[in-house]
Amino acid sequence: MIKIIVGMFFLLQIVVAGPAEDGRKIAEKADKNIRGFGDEYTKNTMYLINANKDTVVRKMVSLTLEREFAEDHSIIQFLDPPDVKGTGLLTYQNPAGDDKQWLYLPDLRRVKKISSRKKSGSFMGSEFAYEDITGNTLNKFKYKKLEDATYNGIDCYVVEKVPTYKNSGYTKIKVWFSKENYLAQRMEYTDRKNSLLKVQTFLGWKLYGKSSWRADGIVIENLQTKKKSVLNFADRKLGTGKYKASDFTTRALERIIH
Repeated sequence: MIKIIVGMFFLLQIVVAGPAEDGRKIAEKADKNIRGFGDEYTKNTMYLINANKDTVVRKMVSLTLEREFAEDHSIIQFLDPPDVKGTGLLTYQNPAGDDKQWLYLPDLRRVKKISSRKKSGSFMGSEFAYEDITGNTLNKFKYKKLEDATYNGIDCYVVEKVPTYKNSGYTKIKVWFSKENYLAQRMEYTDRKNSLLKVQTFLGWKLYGKSSWRADGIVIENLQTKKKSVLNFADRKLGTGKYKASDFTTRALERIIH
């Protein structure tokens, strides 16, 4: 009888641990698909669409420097329209905790550090939160594999991610990963009130170099406000070797990126 009980105990451990381990493994494979790029430059167009379908268009440029242990540095800078030109966001990614972020406001000639308590706030009026910009590294979440599903005709693994870092605006994020290549297809964000907040989808995944996949666009829709943000990428260049750590400082925010 004791052997049976012990055996059942270990079987129960496997059953309970399995989904978390499988979810983490899937997330690791997905993460591997976007790493190994060295550095990255893109020109971006963002469309802010309100509930009445009124649209504001913004032009941006972004730089990312891949660093060891996923401690990446990135800059997003607005180029147009004139009222936001020069506004920039610098992010130092922390793979296991709160990222460091600074916002440069050219009208005030001031660099403002973003408090970790405000990371769930809207980034420049879009449906992207500051915490969405930071890269969402693996160790910031606990994972659970859910039942497989089909999305847009694509067989997918479905994984639930629960943030482990403080001050997240989300209680969980549900992700659909293609079984064929582990590329994310859809993400659902649940807010602190456990209500479905927004849905994010990816457009046109492409392979750059030997191992780095990128989407041509991202659509994120707020289901509560009916607002939508569409982000399209162009002129993407990976692995240029052009950028270094000194290009990612608060002083660098004050210069227009070329």
